[in-house]
Amino acid sequence: MNAEPEGVDLLRLRQRVEKEIETYVYDFPDTAIGNPWTDAAVQQGLAKFRASLVEPYWIEVEIRDTFEQVGRIEGPRRKCAAVADDGKGMLLLFDPTEDSFVLAESGSTGFTTLGVRGDAVGCFLAR
Repeated sequence: MNAEPEGVDLLRLRQRVEKEIETYVYDFPDTAIGNPWTDAAVQQGLAKFRASLVEPYWIEVEIRDTFEQVGRIEGPRRKCAAVADDGKGMLLLFDPTEDSFVLAESGSTGFTTLGVRGDAVGCFLAR
């Protein structure tokens, strides 16, 4: 697990995330349950995301996204690129194996994913 995943340019990854933030459009479908966020809440969340961005770096995480993975004594480990740190024990990672962003929380054994995957903005706002 010492090698960095091939085909991932960390500078381009950072630029991709910045572009996602700048072009994000909040959509609340008519069929959704709950109340939509206000524009102020969305803008505040995007501002927090911008402030949480870090220079991307590789980190090994424990993958705990599925019931099978959660049920194991130890989940599989994988290298992901950290792109944001909320300062409260939560990282936003890019998982090159799944080609998606994922949230991970700090624990006694390091960082562990928790099944929140998708686009960068959606994942960060879901934390």
